[in-house]
Amino acid sequence: MPLLAAAHPVCRGMSVTLDATRVAGSLAFGAAALACLRAARVAPRGRVLWWVLGTVQLFCVLEVLFALRYELHDIATGLLQEHRWYASRGQWQAELLGTGLALIAAIAGWAAWRHRDDGARTAALAGTALGVSVLGAETISLHRIDALMYSQAGPFVVVVWLWLAAALVVVAAALAQRR
Repeated sequence: MPLLAAAHPVCRGMSVTLDATRVAGSLAFGAAALACLRAARVAPRGRVLWWVLGTVQLFCVLEVLFALRYELHDIATGLLQEHRWYASRGQWQAELLGTGLALIAAIAGWAAWRHRDDGARTAALAGTALGVSVLGAETISLHRIDALMYSQAGPFVVVVWLWLAAALVVVAAALAQRR
């Protein structure tokens, strides 16, 4: 049953169906967002970073709820088919995935270097980078990686466990932030 009706013009055509993946992902990223925003409130230094990380985590919640990564993937697939490039997409996807992960690693590495004196902030950066990387890899949808990420592992698929692990790192780091 859809959770969000298309009553508002911005939400037209959008609906959210609750399933175990969306619930777990939303709770994981939501907990991480709240923990970061709490750390921003109590941190003597690094408030801006905690606010940024909290905001990124909130965007991840919205992404999981609305599954925009699948919409973006479908748009890209349509464009590739329209231009008859779809058959050669594997190489492009691999290059895009490598570039995206390198960019996330570079940004997180730079931020971690700037905050190297605080292990909590560095850990929160790493957890946030992992969560964003997993969502990015899902968006690019390289079939070999998809097969691994969507394989069943207990009550969830692997991607959910990755989201939970990333969120756990962020929550633990945020809670460790000292006043």
